[in-house]
Amino acid sequence: MGLKILTWNISYAHGNGSEGTAGWRRHPVLHYENALSAMATLIRNTGTDIVLLQEVDFDSSRSHRRNQLDTLARRSGLIHRSSCISWDLPWVPYPGWNPLNHFGKVRSGGGILSRFPIRTLQNDLLPKPRENPDWYNRLYLHRYFQIVETGGVRILNLHLEAFSNENRLLHLMRLDERIRDYGPDLCGGDFNGSITIDDRLRNDFEILPAPRPTFPTPEAHERLDGFILKKSRFKSLKVEVPDTGTFSDHFPVLIEIEEY
Repeated sequence: MGLKILTWNISYAHGNGSEGTAGWRRHPVLHYENALSAMATLIRNTGTDIVLLQEVDFDSSRSHRRNQLDTLARRSGLIHRSSCISWDLPWVPYPGWNPLNHFGKVRSGGGILSRFPIRTLQNDLLPKPRENPDWYNRLYLHRYFQIVETGGVRILNLHLEAFSNENRLLHLMRLDERIRDYGPDLCGGDFNGSITIDDRLRNDFEILPAPRPTFPTPEAHERLDGFILKKSRFKSLKVEVPDTGTFSDHFPVLIEIEEY
């Protein structure tokens, strides 16, 4: 069996500056609609079977309350989907002091689209940085693991810590645990840094980082996204980074695999 699997941090279809950097403004509805349509077109044109998504908005003021996973499912033709809500707050008072420029209501997280029915095994919300003040962590998003079975493949979709090195190391340790617990055929997502696993797992799993930098678009210089593949189940035929412009602040990574 051959499969094409894509991982993409879509930055809720906002593009560069999605983190809320100085001068952030909510784009008009048409901006998000056009970006989601372009993403769905790329998914269709590449013949992708399964998509692992990060930073998807499900009902957020900042992206005009659109369920982006449902929209991408309809427009890409990958109608089977599973979500992992990792940030769910009635109001996020960020960025800046002017409430008119705040994110507002946020409901966001990860999502998986597939050509095949999906069975969700586990959604894990990962610890927040211990060094953050309690009040800050109340507003801070969780990172996550999303573990599913689809098309006979066990997959772990992930989004790891970006701003705390200590917390990112903790998330990588948790990833080693989940790999041992669930034995996924493939892990993919936004690692927010280099991909590492415990040396004792390297006989069974292959690290496949993006072949070129993926963040930030369009002149990417950081390699944040990629895959981990179970050697006994699949072999990698190709890993590539499609050039998608600035619909997201990440480029996607596409892997083509074949069963032994």
